[in-house]
Amino acid sequence: MSTTIRPLTRDEIESDAFWPLLWEAAGVDADALMWIRDVELPKLHAIGAVDGDVVGFAAYEKLPDRLELHYLSVSEDARGAGLGTRLIDALCRTAPSSPLVAETDDDAVGFYRALDFTVTDAPRDARWPDRRRYRCERSPRADSMDITLNSYRNRALRYVEGTPSEPSPLVAVLQEHAPPGTHVLELGSGPGRDADALEAAGYTVDRTDAAAPFVALQHAAGHRARLLDVRAGDFGGPFDAVFASAVLLHIDRTALPDVLATARRATRPGGVIVASFKKGDGEAWTDAKLDAPRHFVFWREEALGAQFRAAGWREVVARDATKPGAPDEWIFVTATNPHAP
Repeated sequence: MSTTIRPLTRDEIESDAFWPLLWEAAGVDADALMWIRDVELPKLHAIGAVDGDVVGFAAYEKLPDRLELHYLSVSEDARGAGLGTRLIDALCRTAPSSPLVAETDDDAVGFYRALDFTVTDAPRDARWPDRRRYRCERSPRADSMDITLNSYRNRALRYVEGTPSEPSPLVAVLQEHAPPGTHVLELGSGPGRDADALEAAGYTVDRTDAAAPFVALQHAAGHRARLLDVRAGDFGGPFDAVFASAVLLHIDRTALPDVLATARRATRPGGVIVASFKKGDGEAWTDAKLDAPRHFVFWREEALGAQFRAAGWREVVARDATKPGAPDEWIFVTATNPHAP
């Protein structure tokens, strides 16, 4: 059986196999271990290396400015297979834009140094007054958009396999705001399902994506497509319309105004933009669908409409587009590039 890294269940944390791992990680007596298991661990996130039994685990806390590792252990029989590194990588993927911080002593500091942690002295722990302590910190590997984009590059075929073939409802929204014959810039074409539907309806589509595998798939299907990162300062054009289905939701909140302004500069006066965003509050990372980290930014209608207006768009409408019973909530935005005064 191969070893899987995943969140641990309560039954696994209470199993006989978990007890020696916790003792190894905490180094305290049995009464204190029971308190850690029953009181402290439920307040933390616990992931494990599971090969029938739990053979390793990491317990960590998500704080606003960092991830803080509290416990890490791999069973003696499973050491040497890189499970400690896999556990560290897995928990980093839960918040790739956050630094990871841990404290350790001489027994484990070499492990953290080997994983590119910066090591500095830490105050001694009252439980072990004679042990030297170290603070270990690993910086985020990249910003959230780069990490997300890399996941699409590495999992393009999996994304295609997991994406419904029918076009997005946003296609119909564009058709309500622009007639056939319109020259459309599509941001984030992906496998091309929406571009296919628009072209079948008589639109001319400039297919673009920041992930080269998607562009290659478009070429293999006989379509023209080009690489374009939505963070670029120039989209080309001018176009009659910009179509952005489920792509701008990956843009960091502070970066969205610049992207929307670039889109407006790429659009003719009187042209339109239609775009979809996830509805909600805050931000989140998920490994769902790709088994690789993707970052999503959630919006509310009023705040999202304000972003479009601040970028110079007018006649902005941001409306709830959630389907009854759907697991995710969505917002559709339509807006017009005004004619020069």
